[in-house]
Amino acid sequence: MSDFNDEDNQIDNVLAFTKRFDSNADIRAQLNVIKTKPPETVHCMHKGLYVNEHERIVKCQRCGKVIDPFDWLLGQARKEFNIDFELRGLRQEIKDHREGLEKLKREEVNTRARIKTATFKLHDIQMKLHALDKGDSGG
Repeated sequence: MSDFNDEDNQIDNVLAFTKRFDSNADIRAQLNVIKTKPPETVHCMHKGLYVNEHERIVKCQRCGKVIDPFDWLLGQARKEFNIDFELRGLRQEIKDHREGLEKLKREEVNTRARIKTATFKLHDIQMKLHALDKGDSGG
């Protein structure tokens, strides 16, 4: 049959068996505060806010999280600063590109003038060669 004849002995064995796998069960039972797993992080940008003037709180309309107004305002100020910084950089790039375009236009005008001058010189040389050829063949 069975080795366990009385119920007290069976209960003691069961408790001892379960305690073997969780040696800190007695400590956890005495704790006043229990740390839970953090909820799965859902990244919300908190775009739509609900301001409750009676409770003096600011909540996200999407996720319902209470938001510290100072932190939100500081985040907005940082975003504006970053936008301003990027805008200044982009305006400087535009200015540099315009200056570069003006330089390229001047170089194009100069190159066309050089080509025109070189074409005239080539034409003059060809005329002289043609005149020399007529002088040699006629003489």
